[in-house]
Amino acid sequence: MQSQPDTLCAQVSVHCMLRGRVFSMPSSFLIMVTLIGSVLSCTSHRDVRQQQSSIARYQSLAQEKYGDGVEFVHNSTKTAVLCLKKSKPTLQVPQQQVAFFVFDLASDTVIFEDSIPNGSVQWKDDFSIVVNITPGIEKGEDVSPPARHGYIFDIRIRKTRELNSTPVQ
Repeated sequence: MQSQPDTLCAQVSVHCMLRGRVFSMPSSFLIMVTLIGSVLSCTSHRDVRQQQSSIARYQSLAQEKYGDGVEFVHNSTKTAVLCLKKSKPTLQVPQQQVAFFVFDLASDTVIFEDSIPNGSVQWKDDFSIVVNITPGIEKGEDVSPPARHGYIFDIRIRKTRELNSTPVQ
């Protein structure tokens, strides 16, 4: 027959009180839950740190490229951010310049960059931006090629396609 200390070592358990009832949990279960919790905690901290470094990176890039007054617009899945700067019209440049880039948070890189003389840039959906270009005064019908009215950039395939003559809403 085993002595009482040997029995205690073999059957170590932790007692929990839940609504007035005592439940017994083996210590190995408690250790396993603790280990899983700590692993998940480390993973989430790493993801948060990586996301924070990406945030700092796209913000510092925008500050470096465009200075103050940059607007940051995330897609709804928060996987990419559109960084844009609209300049104020002046006597020398009467159009509102819009400079922008799309930053992929997963790869931590700029995946597209452009500047348009007058127009707007916005998310069309989670994976594409629409760039509308407001044309200035066109010089008649013989202008060749016709003025570009905008394009859509798809962040998945990283390609643009032209818009028709009507702006996309």
